[in-house]
Order: sequence, then C-alpha cells, then structure tokens
Amino acid sequence: MKTEPASNWQISMIVPPDAMPYFERALDGDDVALLASEIETGKDKGNWKLEAVWQNKPDVPSLEAALAVAASVAKVDTPKYEIKELPPKNWLKENLISFKPVCVGRYYIYGSHIKEPPPKTKLSLKIDAATAFGSGEHFTTKGCLMAMEDLSRVFTPKNVLDMGCGSGILGLAAALTFRVPVFATDIDPESVRVTLQNAQNNHLARYITAWVGNGYKPAEIRRHAPYDLVFSNILARPLTLMAKDLAANLAPSGYAVLSGLLNRQENWVLSAHRRVGLQLKKRYRMEGWSALIVGR
Repeated sequence: MKTEPASNWQISMIVPPDAMPYFERALDGDDVALLASEIETGKDKGNWKLEAVWQNKPDVPSLEAALAVAASVAKVDTPKYEIKELPPKNWLKENLISFKPVCVGRYYIYGSHIKEPPPKTKLSLKIDAATAFGSGEHFTTKGCLMAMEDLSRVFTPKNVLDMGCGSGILGLAAALTFRVPVFATDIDPESVRVTLQNAQNNHLARYITAWVGNGYKPAEIRRHAPYDLVFSNILARPLTLMAKDLAANLAPSGYAVLSGLLNRQENWVLSAHRRVGLQLKKRYRMEGWSALIVGR
C-alpha cells in the first residue's frame, strides 16, 4: 500500500529588525526550518519576513504564548501571523537552498548547495545551519567576523572559546584563521552536533572540541581556561549575566567579542563588564545591531 507523504505547516509574519532574534528563538525547535529575509520594497520596507516550517502541525496555543513572550521581551506588539498547511516537500532542503553566500571581509560563508568553487583569495567555510541557529547572514554574526579579522591583525590567540556556538560558524572561522584549539559549547545538543559535523565538512575537526552545557558551568570550560579569545554571540541579558564568569575565564591579555545586542543595549552590556574589569576596545554597528570587543 502506498503511503501519502505528510503535509507540512508554515507560519509567516512581519517582524521589526530589532526584534528578529527574539522571534527566531521563539519559533526555533526540533524539525523546524527557519527562513528570514529583509523586505526591500513597499509599506513594510526595512522590516523582516520571518517564516517557520514544521513537519507536523504546531501546538497553536503554545506557539502563541511563545510569540507573546518574545514580543514582551523585545518591547513590540505581537505580530500578526498566518498559519497554513503546505503540500509535502523537503523544507529543510529548500531552506538551505535559499541562503546566498555571505562575504564579510576576507571570510566567505556558503552552503553545500552552492556549486561554484569559493574564491581562492577568501577564507571559506561551508556551513549548513539547517537545524541549528546561525548561517552567517545575520548582522550579529557579521559583526563578530569583522571583529575577528581586525583582531587577527594584532595578535594570535593560543586558544578560543565559542560560547553559544549555534552552527559553529564563529568557532570554525577562528580555527580557520588562527589554527589553534577552539572550544565550543551550547545549551542545545543539536547545535553541538551540527558544529561537529560542520567541522568535519571543513576539515577543521582536529581543532574543534564541542560539548553541551549551560554557560560557563561545565567543568570542561574551567579545565581549558583561561582563553585568549572568547566569542559570545547570544543576547544582551545573558551577556550581562555571564560577565563575571567571562572575566574569570579570560586570559589577562585576552579579548572577548560580545554580540547579539542592539545599539541601544550597549551601555547596559558594557556596564556589566566594566564592573568586572573589562573595558570597551572597539565597537561595530550594523543595521541597529552591535558587536563589542572588550578586554582588560
């Protein structure tokens, strides 16, 4: 007997750029494909269209509650959204195909669906985020890559920590740039799995150690500390809460790159780090987002 393929379900909404990471995290989960694209024309120009596709019908009350929490934290109204059933299709594959290569300074990030060889003059990474957060196109990641390129001109770290690694893009870029041990951690087991897979795909596995953990709590982090270079591309609140632990695990002459915060959240984040002896060294701003280099 022939089995009919299962349908998929899609939610779509228009979201202000400042609120994007909150709603992305509200929609993220197992068997979810996320797609975000900036609206370039019409009345919603400057906002983003956010879509998520599930392989099973989502729990609408739980979804509405998650969106309400995201809106509250982002200090915006809950966006209007549409949920509809879609014909059977490999939406994870379609999601990957939609990503265009990202070029930031000397870094070139591309998906496995890109058949043209990467530019020989670039440091290239093949990243398929799929089920983990981070494919390189978001301003928070771009800011971190800009900071990494600038730092690479003035020092070479002995080791690197990627805190909240997502797809592993920053840790892999650090391994490609510095060729030193990189330690990556994330609270999401799927992110750790994807990071290790991306390390294999880019022939960087010998540099990457990754584990599941909540912030700086895992014993593995303390075992390999102190770190010369730390990347934390998360959100403003966890950045402030982790400031003390960051200072305790950062080498005396080390640097940390903080991202995932809005321009208006800079003072909040910097105040928390100044209290533990870390000062602003350089800032990067892109489309309302900030990345900060801090050190002693």
